[in-house]
Amino acid sequence: MTAAYVATAQRRLAGLSQRSRHRAAMVDATVVQAALTAGDWLPERCLRTVTDVAVYTVRGPRGETGVLKVSATGSGMAGLRREHEVLRELAADERMGDWLAVLPVPLYAGEADGGVYLLTSRLPGQDGRELPPASASRLTQAAVEKIGPLHRRDQVVRRVDEALLYRWVDQPAERISRAVRSAPAIGRLAAALRADLVGQPVTLGWAHGDFHRGNLLAGVDGRVTGIVDWGEACAQDLPVLDIAFWLLTAPGPGQPREFGRRVAARLGSGQVWTPAEHRLLRSAAGRDLPAGRTLLLLAWLRHVGSNLAKSERYGGNPLWLRWNVLSVLRQMTHD
Repeated sequence: MTAAYVATAQRRLAGLSQRSRHRAAMVDATVVQAALTAGDWLPERCLRTVTDVAVYTVRGPRGETGVLKVSATGSGMAGLRREHEVLRELAADERMGDWLAVLPVPLYAGEADGGVYLLTSRLPGQDGRELPPASASRLTQAAVEKIGPLHRRDQVVRRVDEALLYRWVDQPAERISRAVRSAPAIGRLAAALRADLVGQPVTLGWAHGDFHRGNLLAGVDGRVTGIVDWGEACAQDLPVLDIAFWLLTAPGPGQPREFGRRVAARLGSGQVWTPAEHRLLRSAAGRDLPAGRTLLLLAWLRHVGSNLAKSERYGGNPLWLRWNVLSVLRQMTHD
């Protein structure tokens, strides 16, 4: 490693930190430097994030590209450790075959000065949110087909027990209850979900946990080339929630921008899922598909609870809470 390389990396990091508007990107530069020097990488640009993880695109000495993630918060560090663990486990599974080509390859991971970093390969393709309309219209079916091998990994049918209810209902409901002054409302919602689910057979497998267009890469032909951000992935989970979340976050005419308001609008309508959406959900869940309203509320609970766990910024943002939490709780009260 030359002095010129170190000086160049430090100049680029300083520029990126000054341009970043995200608190997560302001982690100690020594943590980022420790990751970069593992392979003589140079930072290129800082990507937008909504979590406590800073994300950089980087370039290696032979022109290879990578993605560097860094965090110094408890939730961010836990997510990066989990992502590294998931990527290593999936990569070691020979049963997954060619499907592994859509996964980032972990190159370096470590800790330095109170922070954690993970550097992976950079996959080809364009952010799914930025595809032209002609390609975006084909993306949902392509995404459902591409995530299928993950969903079928270690698939089993199991009756919903207390352990699953705690993970799917109680844990996120507790996080929401701490964030808003609507404990009775969230308690009634959790009780209703428990009554709907307990003892019911469900098809379990692996789930990505945050499956939306921003975590998908695709070519202009709509072909999926990568699936990223694996910190929420989990075994023995409800894969159909990935599809439900995808459908709820997909762009559509006249839909509210905020996730919670979309959920509230569906709750207030006479049709929670369209016939086309129901067919996609059925393809992921088989005959053990939870009731439409139950599935909708489980997807909402997971997303909101996960965001509250990822960063304190969500719980401290009254507008986010109003649009994404209180709008749904008010709708439940009116039912």
